[in-house]
Amino acid sequence: MRNPTRHCLAILSALASWGAVDRTGRSVGVGVGVGVGEAHAQPSPAGNATVGAADEPRSGPPDKPLFLDLEQARIGAGGGAGSLEELRAGLALAQQELVAGNVHAATARLATLVESNRFAAFHADPEFQGAELTLGRALLRGGAYRAAEGFLRRVLEAGSSSPFFGAGYRAMVDIALETRDEAGVLVRLDAAAPRERLPTDARNERAYLSGKGLYGAGRFAEAAEAFAVVGRQSRFFASALYFRGLVNARTRHYGLARRNLCEIVEQADNDAFSFFVDGRYWAIKDLAYLALGRIAHEQGRYDDAYYFYFRVPEESERLPDALFEAAWSMFQKGEYQAARAFIEQFDRAFPSSPLGPDVLLLRAMIELKSCRFDDVRAHLGALVDRYAPLEAEVSRLIAEPDHRRTLYRRLLARDALGREHDPIVELLKLDPRFYRYVTYLTALDREADALPHEVAIWDALTAARAAPIDGASAARGAEAPEAAALVAEVEALVADSRGGEETRETHDDAVDLLGRARQVARLARPVSLGGPFANETVKLQELGRQTRRLRAGLVDAAAGLAESALQDLDHRLRSILRQARLTHIDAVIGKKKRLEIEIANLQAGRYSSDLFGKLETEGLIRDDEEYWPYEGEYWADEYDNFR
Repeated sequence: MRNPTRHCLAILSALASWGAVDRTGRSVGVGVGVGVGEAHAQPSPAGNATVGAADEPRSGPPDKPLFLDLEQARIGAGGGAGSLEELRAGLALAQQELVAGNVHAATARLATLVESNRFAAFHADPEFQGAELTLGRALLRGGAYRAAEGFLRRVLEAGSSSPFFGAGYRAMVDIALETRDEAGVLVRLDAAAPRERLPTDARNERAYLSGKGLYGAGRFAEAAEAFAVVGRQSRFFASALYFRGLVNARTRHYGLARRNLCEIVEQADNDAFSFFVDGRYWAIKDLAYLALGRIAHEQGRYDDAYYFYFRVPEESERLPDALFEAAWSMFQKGEYQAARAFIEQFDRAFPSSPLGPDVLLLRAMIELKSCRFDDVRAHLGALVDRYAPLEAEVSRLIAEPDHRRTLYRRLLARDALGREHDPIVELLKLDPRFYRYVTYLTALDREADALPHEVAIWDALTAARAAPIDGASAARGAEAPEAAALVAEVEALVADSRGGEETRETHDDAVDLLGRARQVARLARPVSLGGPFANETVKLQELGRQTRRLRAGLVDAAAGLAESALQDLDHRLRSILRQARLTHIDAVIGKKKRLEIEIANLQAGRYSSDLFGKLETEGLIRDDEEYWPYEGEYWADEYDNFR
């Protein structure tokens, strides 16, 4: 009877080794579920360091001998040829695990179905092709994009008549969009499925992918032509319309831009069936409303801009931008009361928005246009008091790289419950890639921590094979998993004991214990380097070296994005504070001019409206009388009836 724990560990170890080496034996990246696949194709923004390798995987099985060795050791899925019913049952279980979010378990189960020779007789059956597709999707969800491509290309190579061709093609397009490697994936797609024989849905997918690549390369006219090919039944039709509108707006063809964008926000309500709508449609619709509002503002049609900004729903992530830009449009039109109402709604709903300083400056400018000069100075004083120290701290962070490490930790904790108010973190407009890279780093560290355990598993397998021949080596190899687990536990203890002076002695003891634990692990580990699984052990050790290089590249990339956001914030705050000083000067000059006009009017015997009512009341009361003005509230209907 086989040990289920050893079975699980061995399969995960096999998957890690498979993720490290492609079908040609070249190293290509991190294994299943690492979640860093996108980084393979992207350079670091912080320099010339590349993030991972870019070797192209080839379709075909991974290391078949690996699975054969596992089966011979009775650690695989079972002995003998498998049946079609067993394949169906295994596929159903894997799909349930995938739906439940257990990506690692689903991937391991699917790998034993697809890569084992037990089901070789069913390669042409729909159940086997469905298992390949599901494995590709599982790898995609786990972030192992290169490995996912290999299995999805197998599905495509079965031909467009396969029932899984469309789903496989869509999954490949998802990989391209997730990794932003549109051009590279498009080349591999055309090699696996020539464009001349694509069905309608796949042609739409390819057209959109081609348009995204051209748009990203700045070839806007060609991108617009590619987006125009996307049909109404495609899941990307609304997105294609949006990009066509952006291309038109860039070339200042505002009429065409409005036509494309209005088709997104209006036509779905006019017809029973207009085009394909899925989860991404609502985000695109909100972006289309913003784009229409900005086009109307650019053309000076402020009422139209107000209408489009007003259509952005309250639950949208774009509502802060819509409120601020609507206030700006009303300010430009001269509707200061409406602009003030939008600003007040913004302050109530989004007190911690990155647009905070811009909103405060706009409020001061609205009061300036309303000749409320004292209010202008109060708002500008609050702006300078709040944001001038922040600008100084941002400048210090840019000048002193060592202090930026604390900022990175604050960025990672920005959504943590109970965290303290952090104005710099709230003002930063970070590229979404920053958090994606942080997710990759977290997953990479988790998988890298598992590498010693996986090497220990190969040691244990080698020990099981060597037991009849070399009992000493077998004994040492059998202890390898326990030694690896001991090292991991002591490393966690070292991390937990790191702190101030009160924990220094405990930390020193933990470091000493870690050294002894690693010495024990070294005594147990060399077993597999000379056994039948030596190749797998070498691959895992090479994978560890690649992991360290990849991690360094990801750290540089994330740090580069954070530094870019800091520089952008510094520029924004400097510009806003400079504009605040100019607005303050305008307020002082305006108040001086108003006082000069009032003095001239008084000298000429003319009274201002605010003085006239006050003097009239004072002329009607005696010296021994006191006037108490009404301090209640006039209701609109009572006021109208009174008049």
